[in-house]
Amino acid sequence: MKSHLDEWKFALSSKFIPAILIAPLIVAALFGYMFQNSQINEAPVAVVDEDNSSYSRSFIDKVNATQYLDVTSVFNEAIEPEALMANEKYMAVIYLPRGMEELRFQGKSVNIGLLIDNSMPSAIGNIRTGMQELIMVENTSQSVGKLKVMGMSDEAAMGIVTPLSLQQRLLFNPTSDFIGFMVIGFVNVVALGITAIATASIVPRLRVEGTLGEALRSPFALWSRVLPYAIISCISLLLAFGLLKQLGGLRFAGQPFAFVVPLLLYTLTIGLMGMVVGWTAADPSKVALRTYAIVYPSFMLSGVQVAPIIFPAPIQAISHMLPLTWLFKFIRGMGYRGGRLAYYVQEMGVFVAMIGILSLLVGLLTLRETRRAKLHANISKVAA
Repeated sequence: MKSHLDEWKFALSSKFIPAILIAPLIVAALFGYMFQNSQINEAPVAVVDEDNSSYSRSFIDKVNATQYLDVTSVFNEAIEPEALMANEKYMAVIYLPRGMEELRFQGKSVNIGLLIDNSMPSAIGNIRTGMQELIMVENTSQSVGKLKVMGMSDEAAMGIVTPLSLQQRLLFNPTSDFIGFMVIGFVNVVALGITAIATASIVPRLRVEGTLGEALRSPFALWSRVLPYAIISCISLLLAFGLLKQLGGLRFAGQPFAFVVPLLLYTLTIGLMGMVVGWTAADPSKVALRTYAIVYPSFMLSGVQVAPIIFPAPIQAISHMLPLTWLFKFIRGMGYRGGRLAYYVQEMGVFVAMIGILSLLVGLLTLRETRRAKLHANISKVAA
């Protein structure tokens, strides 16, 4: 109990408190503000209208009326796309061919060119969506019009042109909000690094202070030294999530009090993992590099950037060994989908298993450290 209280005193008086409380909040506020627009609307495009007819101008107006495209310039002569996209003034160039109106009246195919700057793939998805929707509507309206001229009713014409219709709905993140995956990922990675460094420094700090031998007498007391950091980190992440909800519009449909359970299990797992990683360091200044072995794989493989399912099976197996991967399952499941805590007993079992394995490693390291201390003491006696 005394060692546990000593660790609380050290945690509260060290730089851990301002680091773990302020850094995630700064990241949440900064990135929440930066990515408050969840998708790119009104992407600037140029149109090369070689037909310059009534229909081509009407088509340009329809392009400009879409949610995703903004026709900022129209040219009536052929221009190389490289010249138009050189300074990133336009994200795409639409080419309307000569004779477009005439081909339409003749019922012939019209080839419309859409050239997209793919140097930033994440920014072009809505351009393609907007153009595909427009082309589909144009094709449908023209086909229905021709069938109606032939004497068909509106319903019969629509049945021939579009016999199947698809009603789709995006769930849980309908606007592909960056706050819900990218920003919250950065916040968790920052908190992960700070917590891992703090807990990795516990044993090296005790070694430097000369109190490690006394701490080893009670393995549970030594184990419990990670609790202050786990509890404070849990509180910090809750505050950061709340700030993202208020500032960035984070969609969190779950119950905050229920979410504390997996969040605390996660921070405790990270704390024990940090303690194991930093155990053999000579002093606290040597542990930062070691924690990169936790932080970097978590950033790359846990779902911050891409869904783990995209990785090959061996890499997915590594991903499942990272606590942050399982935390994201809770964030998506309880936070975004509003699932009850009872739905995620298996996922909580993973955290409990990780805590058990890491606790066993702490026990084995304690045993080894104790044997080394006894051996060193015996050697000193013999030498004396």
